[in-house]
Amino acid sequence: MATLLEERHLAGSVLLIRVVFSGVRRICMILAVIVFLGQLSMVLMRYLLGFGFLEIQDAVNYAFASLVALSVAVSFEADRHVRVDVFRQRLSDETNRRIDWLGDMVLALPVFVIMMWMAYPLVRSSWVILEGSPETGGLPGLFLVKTFLLILPVLVILLTLARVIGFFRRKAS
Repeated sequence: MATLLEERHLAGSVLLIRVVFSGVRRICMILAVIVFLGQLSMVLMRYLLGFGFLEIQDAVNYAFASLVALSVAVSFEADRHVRVDVFRQRLSDETNRRIDWLGDMVLALPVFVIMMWMAYPLVRSSWVILEGSPETGGLPGLFLVKTFLLILPVLVILLTLARVIGFFRRKAS
């Protein structure tokens, strides 16, 4: 009975992670459109009309920084992150899963835990002063962009833990 409840809880957690990452992918698409259209409008205004808006430049910079941070988590979730696969093709699926598990435990978890630990004071101080653009007259809200320095490691840590749990579940069955 307890194992059935545990299975349902794990299945619900996996479903929740999928829903969260589906939303993150949609946010990335919106941010990519903002970056493209904002940059295009800046270039057209600057070179055709002879003027530009600092606010648009800040919006493009904020959107790009957020897009980069979220894209790391999305590519990690889709298993499209950069890795050196010199020997991977010749190894069995089970061996590759073990290598992935080892990489998650030895590399991904410690790196993103340290990133979260180190970024927290920066993000906290940014929120305390409600940090805005370093440019005079720029957009407020840089503290929101810096928050992605915490969102990124949280997403990757959650995904890594789900993958590790999945590895042990497959091993047990």
